[in-house]
Amino acid sequence: MEKDFKFIISLMDGFVKQASIQQTLNTIEMYNITGWEIWFQVEFASYLSKNIEVAEWYREEQFNIDKRKNNHRNKMAIDFLVRKKRFSRDTFIALELKQHSSIETCITNMLKDVKKILDMKSSENYCRSYWSIGIHPKESKKVIKNKISKKEEQCGIYLSEYIEIRFIPNTNFAYTIF
Repeated sequence: MEKDFKFIISLMDGFVKQASIQQTLNTIEMYNITGWEIWFQVEFASYLSKNIEVAEWYREEQFNIDKRKNNHRNKMAIDFLVRKKRFSRDTFIALELKQHSSIETCITNMLKDVKKILDMKSSENYCRSYWSIGIHPKESKKVIKNKISKKEEQCGIYLSEYIEIRFIPNTNFAYTIF
């Protein structure tokens, strides 16, 4: 799990260090643009396709829901499945991506994705680990961690010790991974 966590952090660090990503995030902030999650996903897909550490990746992979856990729907899609080079060929790291201009809303949506992944049918589960990544406004790490703790309690989902908050250079944004 720790290897996967460090790998995902390195992917995000490389992604957000790109000048074009920073410039677009500054434009998003300047013009108060909303609903840019698809842009984030497309740019991230482009980044994955060029990354020498990524063996393969898939977007919007469909999985069945375990009816014992959730009987409201049959299927779910995971934003990205990623396999690092030299990792087992039949297991992937699952990633859910979120963005929001409100830290609280971003964290809530990230926790909803954690819940969604927990509902996956275990017989079809070939994921090594699951991570939620959110881009949101920059705030002190202490404040963001406190917001995560409050939202965990409200949602009844308690995360592991693997939580990372990093500031995106040259922007007023940060990203959180858990």
